[in-house]
Order: sequence, then structure tokens, then C-alpha cells
Amino acid sequence: MTGSLRLLLPLLLSAGCHRAESSEEWEVSIRGYGPMEAGMTIAEAEKAGKRAFEKSDSLESGCHMVRLAEDSGNGPLFMVVDGKIARVDVTGPGIQTNHKVAVGDDEAKIAKVYPERVTVSPHKYTEGHYVTVGPRTEADSGFEVVFETDSQRVTRYRAGRLPEVEYVEGCS
Repeated sequence: MTGSLRLLLPLLLSAGCHRAESSEEWEVSIRGYGPMEAGMTIAEAEKAGKRAFEKSDSLESGCHMVRLAEDSGNGPLFMVVDGKIARVDVTGPGIQTNHKVAVGDDEAKIAKVYPERVTVSPHKYTEGHYVTVGPRTEADSGFEVVFETDSQRVTRYRAGRLPEVEYVEGCS
């Protein structure tokens, strides 16, 4: 039994380390998703996150929305402008912010976990709201988190640099 445990222990430790590095554990911050931040080039973000983006011939110019390669379709979308990440969009449940807010959460939770940094404005297309969270520190000026709600629950959100994080229709 002891010999089996000695053989199994390195495998268990390795699995634990691999899981901690996986994007399943990543959260969205005002600057991006896990180690992938707004302002990084695609190559820098791939190196930082140890994950590749879907390939496109035209990511170096213009505006594009892309996912991480091998993503199940439930992962975040990244807005890439002229070859650099501008923002990250979360459109479904399962990915939370570093303040533990996710799609489906109550709108009131946003004001509670981001005290004194929230601005609420009417949604452009629905009866809901944009709940915008400003920076906490001077170092994060130029970045925001924008939650879209149905006036009760978070339906989607995005985080990243200004002005792109405030674009309502993505790259359109």
C-alpha cells in the first residue's frame, strides 16, 4: 500500500498543479481574463495564458472578436483591435469576476461588491441597465467592467480598456 501511495502522490500533485494553471480557474478582472490582459498582443496573451487563440489571417488590423482555441463555446470572447486585446466579453454562466459576480447574479450584488465605484445607466436596447464599475486605483484608470442586466439579473458583461469596453455592439 505504501509503495502504491508513493507512485500515486506525484500524479496527484501534478494534476493539482495542472488544474491551478488551467483557464477553468481564471476570473475576469478590470484588465482582462486570468493572465490575459487588455493591451497585450495576441502572442503576449498566448504566452501569458499558455493557451492559443483561434487563428485568423486578419487579427493584426481592424477589430475582431475571437475565442481561445479548443474552447467549448462557453468561454469568453476577446475583442482584438489592431492585434492587441482590448476587452473580454462573458456571455454565459460559469465565468465570474474576481469579485465573484457572474451572469445570472442579482443586479444589487454588483453595487454591494464594488462599493462606491458603480454607475447605472439605461440599456440601449432593452428595459435593463448598464452597470459600470470604474477603477479602484489610479493604475487601473482607463479600464472598466460593464455589466448588462435585464434590470434584475446580469445577462452578460465585459471588462477592459476604454473606449472599447463601452462599445455596445462589439466591433460593429
